Amino acid sequence: MSLDRVKTTVLDEARARAAKQLQEAGREAEQILADGRAHDERSAGDALRDARLRLERETIRELERIQHDNRLQILSAKNKGIDEVFRRVDDKLKAMPDGEYLALIGEWLGGLPADAGGVLRVNPKDVAKFSAGLETLNQKRSGKGRFTEVAADPKVANGAVVDGPDYNIDCTIDRRLNALRETSAGDLARVLFGA
Repeated sequence: MSLDRVKTTVLDEARARAAKQLQEAGREAEQILADGRAHDERSAGDALRDARLRLERETIRELERIQHDNRLQILSAKNKGIDEVFRRVDDKLKAMPDGEYLALIGEWLGGLPADAGGVLRVNPKDVAKFSAGLETLNQKRSGKGRFTEVAADPKVANGAVVDGPDYNIDCTIDRRLNALRETSAGDLARVLFGA
């Protein structure tokens, strides 16, 4: 559902609720007037004023609730749009050819501190390609910063996790996309939906 359609639907519902409330308030006011005539003009005026105040308060509360619901629906629609962008990026990254995939993960691993090395835990389907590329991944690393072996870990869906002596560093696509989403969701929303 488009953002404009969400807005139109919410506003139409708000108008219908407001019209219904106004009708009910009108009937209530007429009843109060009729009751007031039976008693005395002064108490009828007070009752009518109280009914109007009550109606105004209820109308304000209902409009605030509708506006809040509208903001939530718009935010939900925007989040779905942003989710779709990241889903497509995720699909493209996971469908990369082996060489490009290994180069991308290698770039992330290359950005680690020089002494951050150890075992590379990867998905079982990726063990062969990471094992074949281990020498390339270690070209610019030395000493403690070298990757010593590649181990299969079904918990790692994509990318790699570096297991050092007392640390592990997550270099998976999922973690990178989550971090990117946290830092760029506002900018992406402005690009997709305007200010």
